[in-house]
Amino acid sequence: MATPLVRDSGSVITVTGANAIASAAYSNSADVMRIQLSALGANYLMADFRLSFTYGTAPVAGSIQLVQVPRDFSGNQGFTPATTLLGAQIYTAGPLPQASNTVKAFIFSWNAVPLTYDQDFWLYNNATGQSIVSGYTLTAMPWSPGT
Repeated sequence: MATPLVRDSGSVITVTGANAIASAAYSNSADVMRIQLSALGANYLMADFRLSFTYGTAPVAGSIQLVQVPRDFSGNQGFTPATTLLGAQIYTAGPLPQASNTVKAFIFSWNAVPLTYDQDFWLYNNATGQSIVSGYTLTAMPWSPGT
């Protein structure tokens, strides 16, 4: 009989965004989530993310993306994402708002995002036409497959 595969999870990491995120803009550098494996005391392979927030008006297009920017091995911050310098690891969350959407409050998710030794996670409000209001909550649950 095979041993079942289970998750070896760490503590939840939380960032509360103090700044709104305009449409077609990245989160403010003060609101970036850093996940440094040495600070966690474990070498987790992945993380599940949740973003809870509201819009002032329901969006009818666009998406919310999680952008991973690795740091160097000395802990120096990588580049700041911008429209002229996009991240290579970009993860799009669902649901994707469509025409006639009336929902303003969302919980978006990204599952099994690979982790590096040390990285920052930025949010990108990709052309939703609406701002994500300040006070949003981004959480991450680092984990690895275990037995």
